[in-house]
Amino acid sequence: MISEADYDFLQTVWNRRPFFTYVFFAINILVFVLMTLAGGTTNESTLLAFGVKSNVMIDRGEYWRFITPIFIHIGLLHLFFNSYALWIVGPQVERLYGGARFVLLYVLTGVAGVFGSYVYRPDGLSAGASGAIFGLFGVLLVFGIRHRHQIPPFFRRTVGTGVLPVILINLVIGYTIPQIDNSAHVSGLLAGMALAAVIAFERPGTKTPPLFTAIQWILIAIIGVSCIEVVRHYDGPRLSIGNVARSFRSGNNDFSGTVNRSQEAFDDSLSALRSGDKDEIARATQEVTNAIDQLQDMPTLATRPDELMAQVLVVMQDQYALLKDVERTGAVTLMHARRASENTKRYRELMDSFFEWVQSDGKTYGIQLRQPH
Repeated sequence: MISEADYDFLQTVWNRRPFFTYVFFAINILVFVLMTLAGGTTNESTLLAFGVKSNVMIDRGEYWRFITPIFIHIGLLHLFFNSYALWIVGPQVERLYGGARFVLLYVLTGVAGVFGSYVYRPDGLSAGASGAIFGLFGVLLVFGIRHRHQIPPFFRRTVGTGVLPVILINLVIGYTIPQIDNSAHVSGLLAGMALAAVIAFERPGTKTPPLFTAIQWILIAIIGVSCIEVVRHYDGPRLSIGNVARSFRSGNNDFSGTVNRSQEAFDDSLSALRSGDKDEIARATQEVTNAIDQLQDMPTLATRPDELMAQVLVVMQDQYALLKDVERTGAVTLMHARRASENTKRYRELMDSFFEWVQSDGKTYGIQLRQPH
């Protein structure tokens, strides 16, 4: 039998709508869609442009990067697992603590996760709601222990020490997979436990104190300002439907790798033309074909490199046509040699311009290339 007091507790708590859980869930999906349109969530330039945690950029004064990584996910699986966890644990915490306290708990534990990554993994980029989600698990852990005499017995089993196995399993997984940033998980977890130790849940029949409401709107304003800063400083790939198809076709085909392979293909085509050997020309033709396919599948990066790579693509296509003409005629004529010289001059000019851009702005996008020769 459920006592009347326990029934009133459950009815009051479960009638609260987890509004902000669904808002944060929707923001995660929206950001993921926008990043997909900008070249994909595994594209380093896209990650940097959307506000991923980068110690270098934070040290330059881009402090909004302590907020924006909470809503960024790297890859579909990352989004799926974090969204599923938020869908499960978020409503529980928000119903217990109310919307205002939930916003405080979610955002501050998320920021704690980013800060933990900033301190303990300074060299890598990181993002995700994992710190905030571990923070919510930490809240449920401390809540169940702190209020064990004030909640229904059967409900007590789902919080407190009942969430320890979930926490421990996920921490073990984090430590066994190098790509997972467990420093963010631990920092978020500890922050959630600390906050739950000092912030009481919203008891049935009580109203949210004005202080928590004020903090809620301050934090929402900070999130809004952080998003505005991302827009103001955005220098990443342009949003395009074409980027979606390219990201599926090219997978993790990185920008710098594609450019480097293009250089190798062009150099090999020149060597084949100088030798005049039919087999070498055939191999070079295939190599240039592959380079053209990769150049066409590249996601956009920024205005200047996109313009240069579009012109490189034109030169590579002309080089392909030249190789095919040599294959057809069976010999390298004076006209072929002149055309190859023109392509070489144009290609070198474009790559010199691209390398200048890399020297000035490439680090911002994580671009590293071998210098043209």
